[in-house]
Amino acid sequence: MKRFLAGVIAGLLWLPALLLHGVARAEGVPVKAEIRRHILDGDDPARQEFDRLVYQSGIEIKSDAPGFGGLSGLRISADGAQFLAVTDEGNWIKADLVYEDDRLMGLNNIEIRPLLDARGKPFKGKGQGDAEAITLQQPGRLEGAAYVSFEREHRVLSYPQGLGGRASVLPIPPAARKMPGNGGMEAFTRRADGGFLGISEDLLNEAGDLQGWLFSGSESSGVSLRREGIFSPTDMEFLPDGDLLILERRYTVMGGPGMQIRRIRGESIKPGAVLDGEVLINLNARYGIDNFEGLSARVTETGDVLIYIVSDNNFNALQKNLLLVFELQKP
Repeated sequence: MKRFLAGVIAGLLWLPALLLHGVARAEGVPVKAEIRRHILDGDDPARQEFDRLVYQSGIEIKSDAPGFGGLSGLRISADGAQFLAVTDEGNWIKADLVYEDDRLMGLNNIEIRPLLDARGKPFKGKGQGDAEAITLQQPGRLEGAAYVSFEREHRVLSYPQGLGGRASVLPIPPAARKMPGNGGMEAFTRRADGGFLGISEDLLNEAGDLQGWLFSGSESSGVSLRREGIFSPTDMEFLPDGDLLILERRYTVMGGPGMQIRRIRGESIKPGAVLDGEVLINLNARYGIDNFEGLSARVTETGDVLIYIVSDNNFNALQKNLLLVFELQKP
């Protein structure tokens, strides 16, 4: 995130907006939002195929509700009916997804709540509450046990009763504490064996790749993600077949934002591995995209893989909260 924001400031492309800080109470607060359809290719609105993905639909979400924005981690329910997100300001947001002819068209019953610490209290400020990723104990079960990674104060918190409950601290690899304050474990997910995979947004190893870790309890081993240009990982999730989807973003003053999704073969994910894989999609500013930080995937009853991605507007009036849906093309 550091490199992205630095480019924004240096380029004077996006003006700072008033930050709306976390809601200081535990109960849910209803959110009113304006929803607009997002056309991905303005030159060809009917276009659907983008590399290995098919664009299903997308929306822009605008709201003046206190604390709404900064969507940095995402999980979708197994049936696609709900979404759950965590934010840079220490909140979590849930909503019902509205479809027409299997195309995402809107949100209903949007609600925002603060994440709680071990004492059952909301976090104090961005230093404590900069949540960047969420993963679930049972994929697709949003109300169950969850785990959230934070940067600035690098840590992973467990929510055994779901995000409405109190947190407990999970051990992270000692080397992970060397991550830059604003370049932490934005890409973080739970493995099928109960352990975790986390990759730093900004910590490079001697080979120039992004440092990551496989860890469980007090045990950990290093892995790395092959870096492509200036892309940095911002979220990831395992598919049921064991393969891993990684969302990455970049920013340059002249080129604006960019995003890509890579698919890493599951059998390649082992201690000491350099992770790399097929790029499923690569988009630049031409497509009206923004600062994509959250990814989730689900498999439909017919076996189709749907990939959802969400953008973090940094609480900036000139940026966008986008929620886009793609289908993975079958081989």
